[in-house]
Amino acid sequence: MFHTVLLFAFSLSLPQTGVLSGEEVVFNEFMPEPTASSTESDGEWIELYNRSDDWVNLSGWEIENEDGERFTLPTYLLPPNAYYVIGACGDIQKNGGYEPDCTWGFFSIDNSGELSLYDSSKTLIDEITYAESDWSITSGCSCERINPGWVSSLPSTWDFSTAVYGDGDYGSPGKINSVYTNSFAQNSWAFIKAFVN
Repeated sequence: MFHTVLLFAFSLSLPQTGVLSGEEVVFNEFMPEPTASSTESDGEWIELYNRSDDWVNLSGWEIENEDGERFTLPTYLLPPNAYYVIGACGDIQKNGGYEPDCTWGFFSIDNSGELSLYDSSKTLIDEITYAESDWSITSGCSCERINPGWVSSLPSTWDFSTAVYGDGDYGSPGKINSVYTNSFAQNSWAFIKAFVN
């Protein structure tokens, strides 16, 4: 009975999503419509975040868009609580003024679409399907995850960036998101699991 009361009390604090992400590496931010870069495609980028306590080797991991285009990540040991930025262009004079950890070839991010992340064994790790109509897709702004512990697929997990980087676009590539909040919900969920176990 005591466990039930505790679970009910803490569930009242959960975010509107009501669901927490269970994945270690997640999509944390993406720039679908840059305006400060030489071309829109040059300024597109995606940021991954390792929300685990372990190092993750990204070698052979893949990102796929809604058109079936895939990009394979090179060998990289991503530390715990660290960011990894993949972009279209490595030239800061053309890409809007950010430095990617690696660049893709034939790949693109649409204003409405889908992004899927697969590990080296081709297991689906994270996925988002987004649309301009109900997501925070704004010209010149990246779409930032409010908290990496929240489920990826819901619009309420995301918001448009309020931080300026490089040549004037809004985003936080390689840094903590400008809209990040460490809500009580995430901490209470960890407490619940520890208590019940």
